[in-house]
Amino acid sequence: MNDIVNFHRLRKKKWLKDVVITILVASVTGLFLAFLPLTEKYEKAPRQSNSDPVGVSDTITGKATVTDGDSVVVNGTVIRLQGIDAPEIDQTCWKKSQEYQCGMAAKAYLEHIINNQAITCHIYETDTYGREVAKCFNDANIDLNAQMVSSGNAIAYLYFSHDYARQQADAKKNKKGIWAGHFIEPYLFRRR
Repeated sequence: MNDIVNFHRLRKKKWLKDVVITILVASVTGLFLAFLPLTEKYEKAPRQSNSDPVGVSDTITGKATVTDGDSVVVNGTVIRLQGIDAPEIDQTCWKKSQEYQCGMAAKAYLEHIINNQAITCHIYETDTYGREVAKCFNDANIDLNAQMVSSGNAIAYLYFSHDYARQQADAKKNKKGIWAGHFIEPYLFRRR
């Protein structure tokens, strides 16, 4: 009987050890991915020459209408900001146990940093919904995509790009925007 009890104790210890190791490995992997070398080093982009950046299929400049925290319309073209994912317009988040409209806050912040000025978007591809996917810059040449993530009004869409992982790590560390409380990642919110 003691052999059976001892066997079950050892088995339980091994299971617990396996769980702890799994959690540690997942944590270290997550930290590693958060600090991978990044292609974006600065939120303010260097001035572009007359030629388009590598990989850009087109460039569009004009006044933007903000539809949500990661989408704009410029000259009738619907543009999805590349590498980021902002809360949906109807999405709520929580800060200090208070629910607030984080989707509307993200849209308002993007409108604020555009400041009713013309923006320039470098289009890289067209997504499955027919939207142009682009990195966009305001009149001060500030990368709008990076600024949305740095301010905590959007997350880096790491499934598609690591361009803004550093900005996300900084926003998370400094508890900016949605990182100051609790939220459902926008792509998970859309699946509801």
